[in-house]
Amino acid sequence: MFLTDSFDTQLDDLLERICVALELSRTQHKTAEGRYGAIGEWLSVPGSSLARFRPEIYPQGSLRIGTTVKPLARLEYDLDLVCELALDWQRIRNPVAVLDGVEQRLREHDTYRRMVERKNRCIRINYANEFHLDVLPACPHPGDGTDRVVVPDRKAQAWTASNPKG
Repeated sequence: MFLTDSFDTQLDDLLERICVALELSRTQHKTAEGRYGAIGEWLSVPGSSLARFRPEIYPQGSLRIGTTVKPLARLEYDLDLVCELALDWQRIRNPVAVLDGVEQRLREHDTYRRMVERKNRCIRINYANEFHLDVLPACPHPGDGTDRVVVPDRKAQAWTASNPKG
């Protein structure tokens, strides 16, 4: 019994150290928060094409729940964000236009312009050998009382339901 307890304790300690080594450090987390905050500010600048839609940037997925891990095949962390826009998605015939609008605004920034990569449902901002921020444009999906949103999907040329806060 004693040997098993000792082994379990050592194994738990080893696994905890591995997890800590794989996750974002506090400094990296603060850096990511600063960077996505700056993106939100850029999208919201008075007079910008998106300002009237009051863009709200917030984390989703592993960044939201604090379980980010560095992928084995890449050098950088994959951090997912939502850019929620105050738009009535049912009035937008071409959902990809919302994705294109966020991409266009990001490309108007001297720094982001060189870092932008188009994806199917998001715009990726690449910070070399550190992390990339996947910015997912979204519109609220009111009606069922949840925090659901709809997001544009390039391939499907349609809106897709999502629940990044849930």
